[in-house]
Amino acid sequence: MTGLKPNTRAVITGASTGIGRAIAVQLAKEYSGKMILNARGKDDLNRAADLVAKAGGEAHCIAGDVAEKGMAAKLVEACKEKFGGIDILVNNAGLARSGPMPSLSVDDWRYVFEVNFFASLEMVYGVLPEFMAQGHGKIVNVASVAGKVSFPGSVCYASSKFAMTGLSEGMAAEFAGKVDVITVCPGWVRTDFFKRNKLAEDPTIIAKENTVRGWMMRNVLSISSEQASNDIVKAMAKGGSHEIVLTAPGIMVERMAALFPNLTFYLSSLVPADRGKIRRNVGSETESKSTDGTSV
Repeated sequence: MTGLKPNTRAVITGASTGIGRAIAVQLAKEYSGKMILNARGKDDLNRAADLVAKAGGEAHCIAGDVAEKGMAAKLVEACKEKFGGIDILVNNAGLARSGPMPSLSVDDWRYVFEVNFFASLEMVYGVLPEFMAQGHGKIVNVASVAGKVSFPGSVCYASSKFAMTGLSEGMAAEFAGKVDVITVCPGWVRTDFFKRNKLAEDPTIIAKENTVRGWMMRNVLSISSEQASNDIVKAMAKGGSHEIVLTAPGIMVERMAALFPNLTFYLSSLVPADRGKIRRNVGSETESKSTDGTSV
């Protein structure tokens, strides 16, 4: 399939901050993009729309939980009504429930899968009739390196992302030549995902340290949202379906898992299951239910 064209029309979930916002701004700047932006945070979403307008694009905001019943259809219909159709779907919204498996309930798992997988699946079904009828369209599924390798303490989150990568790989093959599928597997990206989900190892905070660890995080271990967006938009512009793994550690972990699965399993088994959580009070207000970012 061909690449991106001027005035491209898109629906982007998790668009208020991080990778989603960066993609929106880049599409506006480089392609005068017209888009529907979705996220839970209304104020952040409006600020993202302002950035899109300043970059030369047009954005309409629909705030709400992407997993809410009927939200997928609402977003797709809004794009068709306001812009006359849809060319790109970016499934970027995501959340995490971390910690040892016994600390998670089945309801936790259901909610993570509702946001990280089933909401994206519903969005795909929402755009497929349009894409198939017009003979083109691009679906960007922001999964994770955790969708390639599962670690203790991230089993729930990783399982939802494994489902996402499986969905993407299968769709890319099934719809080859008709719909482009870009599967994105980021490692550490400096977004507010970690803060919103109460995760202890926040690359954004670490990168601000005036230490060797801070330098490594800024220059080697993580990338900015804008760097991630640049790689994603380049993949869309290239045409065709692609899988891209972001960050040097992410690429290393993904390659090691493919080449040395037994070694990867052994190293994974050494990771403490409770390493990354600042606090978790099941059923309390300290839990994050943000769908505005994406992950490691």
